[in-house]
Amino acid sequence: MKEWGLDPIFVLLGGGGFVIVPIELGCLAIVARRTTGSWSPIAATDYRHKLSPRRLMPLSIGLAIWFIFTLIAWISLLEGWVIERLPSWVPEPILSFAQTSVDGDLPFAGVVAALLVIAFVFNGLVGPITEEFYFRGYLLPRIDRYGVWAPVINTLLFSIYHVWTPWRWPQIAVGFLLLALAAWRTRSIYVTMIAHVTINIVFLVMLTASLATG
Repeated sequence: MKEWGLDPIFVLLGGGGFVIVPIELGCLAIVARRTTGSWSPIAATDYRHKLSPRRLMPLSIGLAIWFIFTLIAWISLLEGWVIERLPSWVPEPILSFAQTSVDGDLPFAGVVAALLVIAFVFNGLVGPITEEFYFRGYLLPRIDRYGVWAPVINTLLFSIYHVWTPWRWPQIAVGFLLLALAAWRTRSIYVTMIAHVTINIVFLVMLTASLATG
């Protein structure tokens, strides 16, 4: 990426589609094959209760707004203080990724456009859907015996899973806890899928705006 004149931020954007998605879908496919005889990753998931659109959409959008609100509050009030106290080994491009800023000159528009298309497809759509199948559709039901602690544990695991933004773990935990609770209570991962896709697309729009303004 550096040889192309691109910020390493694009490595992270591509990593979701070319690393995270295949691994998580692959794990689900193996489990599905062992338990159901099917290679379909969906066969390994639960919490697939379908809600009416009149209930599904307001709940999903409300959860997305809640997460975005906690993110803005975290960035405004605490993120700078936390980042200043991070260990020195955290790479600068990682910080730039979270703050939706890209340094240096960008290459010709075609390369940037192609990478943004990949980002929107994988990070905005395929990635969050896959993560919901894995975390809320597969992992959460398997710790359901812990009652209300199940979504709490699930959210903590999901926060740590975002290893590329360690300073944001508290915000992710607070922001996604309501999503996990919603999936657990409704027995529907479709609620969190819509919310998660909305959240990621909003972030990518912010990143695109940052690129457009230099």
